[in-house]
Order: sequence, then structure tokens, then C-alpha cells
Amino acid sequence: MALLEIKNLKVDFHGEGGVNHAVDGVSLSLEKGRIMGLVGESGCGKSVTAMSVLRLVPDPPGRIVGGEIHWKGTDLLRLPLRKMPAIRGREVAMIFQDPMASLNPVFTIRRILGEIIYKRFGEKGKVAEERLVKALSDVGIPDPASRLSAYPHELSGGQKQRVMVALALLSDPELLIADEPTTALDVTIQKQILHLFKEMRERIGMAILLITHNIAVVAETCDDVAVMYAGRIVEKCTVTTMFEKPAHPYTRGLLDSVPTPGQHKSVPLRTIEGTVPSLFDPPKGCRFADRCSRVEEKCRTEDPQLHAVGDNHEVACHFPLQEGDKK
Repeated sequence: MALLEIKNLKVDFHGEGGVNHAVDGVSLSLEKGRIMGLVGESGCGKSVTAMSVLRLVPDPPGRIVGGEIHWKGTDLLRLPLRKMPAIRGREVAMIFQDPMASLNPVFTIRRILGEIIYKRFGEKGKVAEERLVKALSDVGIPDPASRLSAYPHELSGGQKQRVMVALALLSDPELLIADEPTTALDVTIQKQILHLFKEMRERIGMAILLITHNIAVVAETCDDVAVMYAGRIVEKCTVTTMFEKPAHPYTRGLLDSVPTPGQHKSVPLRTIEGTVPSLFDPPKGCRFADRCSRVEEKCRTEDPQLHAVGDNHEVACHFPLQEGDKK
């Protein structure tokens, strides 16, 4: 049984322009000890999908209007809200994109992290202090003992992001949802954080849903990948399959837009022409049709559904790429 299973999730946002269908029928499953990358352009619904798992979508203006989110067999969308704190941070932890919005500015790092240690393990004093120092050291914060006395505003952006990673991992969660966790970090620290994620996976069997726009991070870290476009999943497969045999033209476009080793700077990067359709009034057919070089009339009139094109490989495309198709 999957640790996390999302079925036909739908999330709307109501505004002056109407209803934005930010997430429209997303289905995902994640097993214990697996790392899944959720990739796609900004605004495609990745973060909203992640926040829905912990029922953190702001209402208003957002609202989960359909679907199921099963955590170890329990549908979280039907669980009373008063029971969610027992899951948030304990069983399922999340690293948010903006650390400034997640760290209380009037508390020291010791107070912020120490509260988790006390509530989760009942530890305080010297034992707790040693755990906190190790937690900061693990995420690459220099002189971690002295940093415990600092306030969030006294840390750099990258240090605050690393504190967020330490905060999420302190309770040894069964699932970590990481929303662009390495964006503000330099390459050396990024590699250290990703290594820590894999180490936690090996040590406690932690599953990870990693939201990122960085294809290199997906290649290095993830087992599986789900490609999201305009509120929907358009392809699901293993990472190896995505790189070797992508089936959706959008996935192929993402891969082609990444510079290759040794590529001369005078050679322009390939881009995906056009723009993402409005989610206030999404098109009737395929949402990628206006940007796709393989488009046919069927694509504009019939909405493609996810279907199997190989072992553990699904794609939502009427005319998926075949092995050997020109890139």
C-alpha cells in the first residue's frame, strides 16, 4: 500500500477574475523510502498540490473542491481539522519556499527548533542542545552552537533556508514535502542538503516529495518523477525513463531547455514557444496544444487522459513520443 496516495485532487482559487482551477484532477502515489520529483513551470500547481496534503491551502481564496488524499490509508480531506496537528510536522513535514514567512522573527533559532525537540521527544537541557547543534551542523551551518542564539533576521537567506530544512528533519518524519528546498543555496550546500535527504531515506525509510524546477536535482536525487503542466500531471515515470524515453512533448521540451555539458555559450538554449493557457478558462482539449509541434485537430477537441505507455510509465498525450523520435 502506498504511504501517500492523491486521487483526482482539485483545488480552486476564487478571485475578481473568476475561478482559477489551480489543480485539476491530480493523482499521485508515493511509497515508503521513495523520492518523487514534481516538476513543471512556475504557476502550474506544484506548490498548491503539496500544501493540499497538509490542508494548508488558504481558505479563502483557495478551496479543495474534490478528490482524496490518503495518508497510510486515511483520507486526510475527511479527517477533522483538529486532528491534523498530530500529522503535521510529526508524520509529514514540509519545507516551504519562503523561510522568512516560516520562522518566527521574535524567537531565537534555539527556541524555534527546541520546541520541536521537546514536543516530539520530550528532550530538554544538554541532551536537546546537543541534538540542535547536530541538526544545524548536518545542514551546513557554520559554528552551529553560536547560531542557536541568533534571531532569523541575523541569518542570511541561505542560512534561514537551511534552518527550515533542519526544522523539518528534526522529528524524523515518514514523509518530507520539500518545496524548492535548495533554491537559495550555493552548489556546495545544495549537494550537502540533497545528500542529507538521501541519508534520511536510508536511515528511517523516509519518503520525499521534492518540488523543483531543477532537472539536475531530479536526476541526482529522485527515483520517480511527475511532470505537471497547467494544473495537471502530463507524465509519470521513473527518472531513468524520463531522461531516456520521455513520452510527452512538454517533458521533451523541458529536457531540451537544459544546457548540456560542454555546450558553447554562443549556442542558444532551446525554448518552449508560447505561453501557458489561462486556468480561469482552460482549453477544451490538450492544454499544451498551442505550444506543441505535434498538434493535430484531435488535440484541440479531446482532453487527453493519463494512460500507460510502458512499465510504470503514464502519459497524457494523444500522440506520445516514440523511442527514436527526433528531439
